[in-house]
Amino acid sequence: MIGLLAIIPALIGFKQEAEPKPVAPAAAAVPVKQGPSFPEIPIKPWTTQPLVSPDTAELLVGSMAFVNLTDGQVLIDKNGADRVFPASTTKLMTALLAYEKAVAEKELDQNVVIVKKSTLDIPWDSHIVHLAVGDRLTVRQALYATLLESGNDAANSLAEYVSGSTNEFVELMNARAQVLGLTGTQFRNAHGYSDPNHYTTALDMARITYAFGTYPELVEIAGTYEYEAKFKDAAGNQKRRWWYHLGSAVNERSIHYSKLVTATKTGYTDESGYTMVFLMERDGKQYALVTMQAKSGQTFPTMRSVEKIAFNLTTE
Repeated sequence: MIGLLAIIPALIGFKQEAEPKPVAPAAAAVPVKQGPSFPEIPIKPWTTQPLVSPDTAELLVGSMAFVNLTDGQVLIDKNGADRVFPASTTKLMTALLAYEKAVAEKELDQNVVIVKKSTLDIPWDSHIVHLAVGDRLTVRQALYATLLESGNDAANSLAEYVSGSTNEFVELMNARAQVLGLTGTQFRNAHGYSDPNHYTTALDMARITYAFGTYPELVEIAGTYEYEAKFKDAAGNQKRRWWYHLGSAVNERSIHYSKLVTATKTGYTDESGYTMVFLMERDGKQYALVTMQAKSGQTFPTMRSVEKIAFNLTTE
């Protein structure tokens, strides 16, 4: 009887419940790391409109580019696509990224640049502005220290302000380089100290100069000869510093002064030779003159030659 009762459901078509199958847990969502975003700076394709042969004797430096940035015309190209070491002209990119963040966050004149022990982790023979652990500067002050006195410590302070670490900042520099269309540039630090894998080209540096020149405040900073900074140290005591531009093209008392130059950045290492960027303005148009691989005494004569070739300017 018990056996018959057991088979009745099957005989009359009752459906028996199947044992529940274990449900596999849903796969955890993996966040996708977004790439950095940057302010859009359109750069029109550049055309070549040579003013002179690159073999012109008056163009003394090893590599250079002279570009009409407004019209997108490469006017002089002497080995402009050759790989070169930029030295401290690197700091134009560092300043560009720091300025863009500070403006976006409304922090340009806030005391948000704090010097840490890691900030001062730079080669012993670096050019510095003698910042100390605990110093607290505004972004604007750190930009002046970076662009005028070319302090590697100041450049690192901006890098850490932007990205938290210099390594992460270098990644940002290279990402910005790609966005700007740089094809021969790779960064390994924020200040330009020589590294075999830290390089650029004169034409790429001209494109960085173009982006830099779209911000009037950056042009003003890099075109200032002297600047007074007052900031607090770790103990809250006030420090006062005067910083002077190493680029004599913006020093009216210098024989190298040029009324066309609105901003400039210097550089030098044994490996790079003398490097220099000049942002110029003439008749409402912007120009970039980038000189690389220069020996002592070659940069400013080359600048004067370009002024004569392009603008028919001569100095007494």
